[in-house]
Amino acid sequence: MDAPRPSGARRALLIGLPVAALAAAAFLFVDRDERPGSNARPRSAEPRVAREPQRRDEAPVVPPAPPPATATVSAAAQESEPAPDTDPEASIIDRMRAALTSNPEEVLRLDDEASRDFGDSPRAAERGLLRVRALVRLDRIGQARSLAEDLIERYPDDPSAKSAAAYMGIHPRPRGPSR
Repeated sequence: MDAPRPSGARRALLIGLPVAALAAAAFLFVDRDERPGSNARPRSAEPRVAREPQRRDEAPVVPPAPPPATATVSAAAQESEPAPDTDPEASIIDRMRAALTSNPEEVLRLDDEASRDFGDSPRAAERGLLRVRALVRLDRIGQARSLAEDLIERYPDDPSAKSAAAYMGIHPRPRGPSR
């Protein structure tokens, strides 16, 4: 069961914006490549150095070579490298996302493992959404619907819980006093 289709105006935006962005990027890329030698400096912009005649018995003047910059480059490269992901739950969620289309059973196994290790963590609703989608792929619609109802009840303000409810076609009751 797929998510509901967007309305006409919304669908036009969803399709039109990426197409316009791609067209603009292609225009800028082509425009940049068509300019001949835009990066080259004209000869008139080069500084002129007055040359003194050199005597035959003098050695040519060679400017000193700059010191090797390998130490500074490697230090800068080490600083720019991103720190390794230290959140083990995030890596499990990434693995769940990757396995969703090819192996939904793996998603369920990973979610069971994460639930055992992390319990009711701040990312539990996100794991629940992936579990709902895996259950739908396995044609276990009743379990997916029950889980989506549970997610929206436990995490009413979480975007992942709202997404799971919308995916299953669940419309939660508004909170607050009834009229």
